[in-house]
Amino acid sequence: MENIILAGLIKDFSQRHDLANEPIDQQFEKFVNYSLLRTDHYDSFEFGKVSTGACLGVDGVAVSLGGVIVDEIGEALLFTKAQFEAKFTFSQAKTSPKFNLGDFLKFVTTVKTFFGKDIAAVPHELHKAFEIKTLIYERAAKLRERPNVVLAYVYTGEFELNGTQIEEQMKSEIQALRDMPYLFSDVTWHVHDGEAIARLYRETQNDVKKQISFQRHVALPQIRGARAVYLGVVSCLDYVKMIEKENGELNKGLFFENVRDFLGGDNPVNEEIAKTINDSNERDRFAILNNGVTIVAKNITPSGDNFKVEQFQVVNGCQTSHVLFNNRATLTNDMYITVKLIETSDVDLSGKVIETTNSQSVVKKEAFATIKPYHRILEDFFNAMRGAGYKYFYERRPHQFDDQDDIVESSIISAPSLIKSFVSVILEEPHKVHYYYGTLLLDYNRNRSSELFADGDHPGLYFAAHHISARTRAVAGKDRSLRDWSYHLALLVRKQILPQIKKGADLTDRKFLEWLAAIDSGFDQAYRNATRLIKESNLKENQNRVPEVTNQLTNKLTDLMKLEARAKASNSLGKVVTKRPEEPLILREGKYVGRVKSVDSVKKIITVQYGPFVVVGSAIDDSVLALKEGGRAVFEVENGKVFVATHP
Repeated sequence: MENIILAGLIKDFSQRHDLANEPIDQQFEKFVNYSLLRTDHYDSFEFGKVSTGACLGVDGVAVSLGGVIVDEIGEALLFTKAQFEAKFTFSQAKTSPKFNLGDFLKFVTTVKTFFGKDIAAVPHELHKAFEIKTLIYERAAKLRERPNVVLAYVYTGEFELNGTQIEEQMKSEIQALRDMPYLFSDVTWHVHDGEAIARLYRETQNDVKKQISFQRHVALPQIRGARAVYLGVVSCLDYVKMIEKENGELNKGLFFENVRDFLGGDNPVNEEIAKTINDSNERDRFAILNNGVTIVAKNITPSGDNFKVEQFQVVNGCQTSHVLFNNRATLTNDMYITVKLIETSDVDLSGKVIETTNSQSVVKKEAFATIKPYHRILEDFFNAMRGAGYKYFYERRPHQFDDQDDIVESSIISAPSLIKSFVSVILEEPHKVHYYYGTLLLDYNRNRSSELFADGDHPGLYFAAHHISARTRAVAGKDRSLRDWSYHLALLVRKQILPQIKKGADLTDRKFLEWLAAIDSGFDQAYRNATRLIKESNLKENQNRVPEVTNQLTNKLTDLMKLEARAKASNSLGKVVTKRPEEPLILREGKYVGRVKSVDSVKKIITVQYGPFVVVGSAIDDSVLALKEGGRAVFEVENGKVFVATHP
């Protein structure tokens, strides 16, 4: 690849996503789809959901319903029951440094064929998306507006149109797509060259740096957890520039932590905001008629009235922001918006800000599920297990580990991915993992017995589920015939090694460590048995979505395990060696966070629960002796000794 900068980004991307062994053209296709879609679909983007494999003319298609990428007709049915919005994004990725008009025209022609009525004329790799498209138009009565379509042609060189004839051909072909009657509200197209796609990739890393004029601002007094807090007004025109991408589109990734998605322009509140913007007698009072926005940033550098803001999220004000952007053509210089700007890297403070600033009106219960205090317990538990050699990083907040280049993407566990592992391995329903995590939260949290992230759940349940799932996916991902069955394989592995695991199990730390040792010692044999069972079942494509297939597989496994048990074979299914790992915890010098288990005021010794482990240290001073059982505490390892401080 001639573009050195782009080649470096693709190398970094491939290393972080364990794609280094794939051919460069496949790496580039995934890089392109990731760069185009990840920012706006942080919690629903997956390579497998948008990749079109060997399809001629199109390298990626994403069908987005209400801001969520769906690739299954069953999930599309759920998202189209009420009013909804739809968007189609098509991509074509070429590693060539030169623009090829023929490839571009073929790309647009394939998209036109896709929006026809004959599925037989559409490449078979696009058939699932075609079926979802058909459903969308069948439910047109519930569409807020006709679908938007985006076409993105990407290549590695520098884009220059070689004469008006080429440009006219391109525009003519796009216009032919637009002229298809009654189908679209808008069709946009982009030719992204190497530099443009590089900028989009940087935005996916939340590497967003914006400069704004923060007029008439005031710095608030020091607040615990925040490096700085500012309150003031920003020109609406400047604010719109702050929330748009390099290509002029709204950067929807900035609103991921806002618990409400945009409710549409026909929402009564949003209609009022738009009315104010477009009323010449009211727009200059916008700052006092609107509640404004709250922004949380990792870095803020003030210089007079000019502020450089880096790695930020708009955690409150999603509706206002969208309406301002949609009406940007009518904004005037006398319009201002109130902005609360918080500089912090404290994910606890960020979560509290999100919760409190979004509690003034009705919000779905599942919107707050991932900022529950239980997730801090999970993070502490996963941190502790790294000392035992398990290199997993639980991501409580989006982009939490973007700054740490030494962490590969496969080691980062988000709440949505942990839900999939738990639903598959513990709740025994791997056929549901293709659903959006918000749908799963809503479904399972209806009943206490199936509630996800319940306070009474031992964190070891989630760790064990992820560990089995991660090991399984790492191996199954190398076999094309098994990739779509990785969550079923994980369940079959677990049922062989630890059939007794279930939600609500009376789990102790000691028992958890015994479970973990059993998983590590018994995984290879259990995985071989599971893959043999899957392959011998002669399963067809998409059967991994069928509940009855899950039941058939688990019943077959149960029968095999009974036969093996009766035969008392040495290679018995489900027979594993369970022993507690010897000296599993190794703590290097540094600071760690745990929870107080007990305090010995006489000996000035504090016992700290660190994940499933117990650490005993000396109180660094007498104030530590006032710590209460269950409270968080910092302990530091220095020269082989442990000292406990008062708070994180």
